[in-house]
Amino acid sequence: MDKQEIKDIFYGIFNGKDNNFAHIASENLDVPLFEEPLIGFGAADDPKWDEYKRPEAIGEEWMYPTEWMEGAKTVISVFFPFSEEIKSRARTCPEETCEAWNAGLAAANGYFNKEVITALMEALEAKGIKAVAPSYDPRMKIVNYPVTSGGRDDLHFVPTWSERHAAFVCGLGTFGIHRHLITEKGCAGRYASIIIDAEVEPDERDYTEIYENCIHCGACTRRCPIGAITDEALRNLKMCSGRGGYIREKYGSGSCGKCLTGIPCESRNPRRAVKK
Repeated sequence: MDKQEIKDIFYGIFNGKDNNFAHIASENLDVPLFEEPLIGFGAADDPKWDEYKRPEAIGEEWMYPTEWMEGAKTVISVFFPFSEEIKSRARTCPEETCEAWNAGLAAANGYFNKEVITALMEALEAKGIKAVAPSYDPRMKIVNYPVTSGGRDDLHFVPTWSERHAAFVCGLGTFGIHRHLITEKGCAGRYASIIIDAEVEPDERDYTEIYENCIHCGACTRRCPIGAITDEALRNLKMCSGRGGYIREKYGSGSCGKCLTGIPCESRNPRRAVKK
């Protein structure tokens, strides 16, 4: 099976979904959930995976594609960009947490992404291709380690699989100082991936550095309500997690998400604009 055939199957599944929306209760309104996704392909034996085992990258708990599935040949990564209807509300929301943003996350995490990825896996398996989705696998877990070196009070998250790091290998984008991945359609969205035992030509990465798409403009630093992002130390995960816990305790659910909207990399790759 070639790359275009897989893309056709994926976009056919995505475009055929009749529940690509989020419900905003206060407005009694359904708004589109995701714009058209990006899809990228990476080799399961790409040397870049080796870097993720290092403690300064992810860590020993991270698993190679071949550890997730024997005979793994290709990783397929998908970026689902949130719709403008969701992003615009989050961009201008003066509150600590945005209802539209939370509705989008609930729909994405609650059913939509898993339904699309599961349907893609089933379609590929019907053609004799084995597939595994690490994020939906029982082996998926995240271990948190304290970071105190250099006078820092932070956390280091070590997952057995990272969707953003997979997207980096698959050519979808690079990280920003906010630790989100900046794609050609920005960073405001969700990720998913599958590993398959069919060999597909990998996409060529048009970057080499991990933060290459970040223009270090400071917008996400200014957007953070608790000062958790700096150009020198990136986003402080301990402070950020604490903010999320505070929001969930105060409002019963929800998240912050301020550093994903209202910034130059919300919906585009700002490196392209700078080059122009």
